[in-house]
Amino acid sequence: MKKGLRRMYIVFLSPVVIAFLVAYLYPVLRTVQMSFFKVSDISAARETWEFVGLFNYMDLFSRQLFRVSFRNMILIFLVGGIFVFSISLFFAWVLHKGMFMSNFWRNVIYLPTVITPVAMITVWTQYVYNNRYGLLKTIFDALGLEKLANIPWTSTQYAFWSMLIAFVFCSIGGNLLVYMAAMKKVPEELYEAAFIDGATEGKAFFKITLPLIMDNIKTQVTFWVIGCIGFFLWSRVFSVVPSDPTTITPASYMYDQIFGTSISANAVAGSTNVGMGAAIGVVLCIVTVIALAVINAAFPKEKYEI
Repeated sequence: MKKGLRRMYIVFLSPVVIAFLVAYLYPVLRTVQMSFFKVSDISAARETWEFVGLFNYMDLFSRQLFRVSFRNMILIFLVGGIFVFSISLFFAWVLHKGMFMSNFWRNVIYLPTVITPVAMITVWTQYVYNNRYGLLKTIFDALGLEKLANIPWTSTQYAFWSMLIAFVFCSIGGNLLVYMAAMKKVPEELYEAAFIDGATEGKAFFKITLPLIMDNIKTQVTFWVIGCIGFFLWSRVFSVVPSDPTTITPASYMYDQIFGTSISANAVAGSTNVGMGAAIGVVLCIVTVIALAVINAAFPKEKYEI
């Protein structure tokens, strides 16, 4: 019987293992290998690759544009994360406690999440930030705040922070639903006992709700980290200048190196180095592993029974 089960496992698992090796492991190993070569084109034959060792990595970290892209990624993670998680937790708690028309407000907050990012970027750049007829200009003009009304929100000077505000706005809804679902699983008896003992709403949140939904927060932080490291679409579409140094991220810079749309002093250059693009991919993979290890170490290991 055991031999029969072993054979059955082999028969059913072999296709999955083979598919994994072909579709995932091989491309990863190929990317690592390519990062040690200078490759002029992504479709170039293996015989044309020029071995350069660690030069791609050293050259990469010596480039100011890559350092700027890395700084942008960290700012998106830290500044954006602080606002996304604090705002989503606040609204989740308020709506969970039975705010008037809570279902309506929940759907309104979640709505930007289901709209394609390209459409949301268009809405923000054309109808919110537009310095001729945008929403912000209309509001500031009505309030008599001429300096704020005349700010060119999508210009190079303000593009990054404008992009981050819009991205944060569109990221709150997903976190909100997860936290609300987690809060519904917390027994009301715990709150009743806490209020009888004289606890305030704030203390109940920090002493009961927050610890009991910590696993959900950890999951959302993990997704947030992965999303920030792979931050690409908003960076490419938001700015009117391709690969604008003020909004560029490592993922966008990797695309530039592979497909030849790199920016030097705001001028489009046609040269490519697929090997350096592969090196960026390896660096981002290492950063992801380190970030996930930090998350696992930072969150408490206690298990709560509900």
